[in-house]
Amino acid sequence: MLLLLLLPAAGQEAADTVVQTVRTDTLRKQQAGVTALQEADLLLDMIARQSQEKYVKDSLLRDSIAKREAFLHDSLVMVLTERDSLLRAMLRGVQDSLDILLAAERAQKAYEDSVQRDAYIRDSVAKQITSELGVQKLQLTPYLVKDSQEDAAELKRMRKNIFSPWRSDALVQVQFAENYATENWYQGGNTFNFNLLMLAKGNAVYKKDNYVWENVGEWRTGVANSPNDTLRKYNITDDLLRIYSKFGYQVFKNLYVSSSAEFKTSLWSVWNTNANTVKTAFLTPIRFNLDLGLDYKPVTGLSIMVAPVSYKMIYALYSDERVNVKSFGIEEGKKILNDVGSSMRVKWKWQPLREIALETEFYLYTNYKRVEIDWQTDCNFIINRFLTTRVSIHPRYDNTVILTGDEKAKVQFKEMISVGFSHKFN
Repeated sequence: MLLLLLLPAAGQEAADTVVQTVRTDTLRKQQAGVTALQEADLLLDMIARQSQEKYVKDSLLRDSIAKREAFLHDSLVMVLTERDSLLRAMLRGVQDSLDILLAAERAQKAYEDSVQRDAYIRDSVAKQITSELGVQKLQLTPYLVKDSQEDAAELKRMRKNIFSPWRSDALVQVQFAENYATENWYQGGNTFNFNLLMLAKGNAVYKKDNYVWENVGEWRTGVANSPNDTLRKYNITDDLLRIYSKFGYQVFKNLYVSSSAEFKTSLWSVWNTNANTVKTAFLTPIRFNLDLGLDYKPVTGLSIMVAPVSYKMIYALYSDERVNVKSFGIEEGKKILNDVGSSMRVKWKWQPLREIALETEFYLYTNYKRVEIDWQTDCNFIINRFLTTRVSIHPRYDNTVILTGDEKAKVQFKEMISVGFSHKFN
């Protein structure tokens, strides 16, 4: 009983094992002559060894559990790390997909914007073409003879005009002509002859918003034989250097407030037949007109300008005995005429076909006492890009000149038909 009380409370199984062991050992010891004291020492030693064995087993078990826990922890960490890597890869894939979707959306938006912008540009160009050309769509000038090179040049000119406020063209002609003029033609010349005509004319027009600026430069020289002149074999039949500029501001539809200036002069001496006097000479006369008024443009190519205020100046560089300055309206002994009045200028350009181009200009000036009227019409019949037939009709009336005696102002008339080289620049 004493030994059983000394046993540690290690559970029922351990107690049974100890009892059995004690019984066995007690029997052996009795047979071997072991005393009770020795038996108690042996029993304590045995219990100590069993406790040590149990401690070792428990330590091994704890080490095994710790290793298993460490393995499980490492495995769990590895699984979590792999899962995090997979999650991050998945997130990167999702982000890349989102970026691709956003890029595609931006590309689609940019494409839609470009389509909308292109449509706006097309509408703007169509409106500008409509306003400039007066048609609903871009089309070539009607023609009688097909010319692919001329078509390409006209299309190129139209495209240039769409994106530039400037419109420009130039014409150069060298032609042989038949000429008729009345005897009282203000520039002189023979009644009927053949002559060589050289002409250069350029136009430059600036149009933007409500502003229009028109410029014209023209040079003409005609040389003809003089069968009725015993002093000369040839004479000048046409002589003109002209610069015209008009600036306008649109105030209403087709109506502009405009001012214009015109400079005209002669460069050659035009001799009277069988005489040593001239009707015109170098820079004699110089004509300058300055007008201020309203310009009405009801249709394309037509301009009607009425100037309530108009200034007219005529200057003669030479005023000696060779030149009759009275024929310019200048008083004898003077070199200049200054006059103020009113004027009207009508210009019309019409080209129904590519082969036909008509241009006419009517000018009227009055100082409310006398009147000057000048009307010139030129019609070009274009055979091809280098050959043209030109018909010019030029009536004129001027009673502002100073007449002597019973002289009266008469209507002057000049016509010319010419055929030759012609080329147009755009």
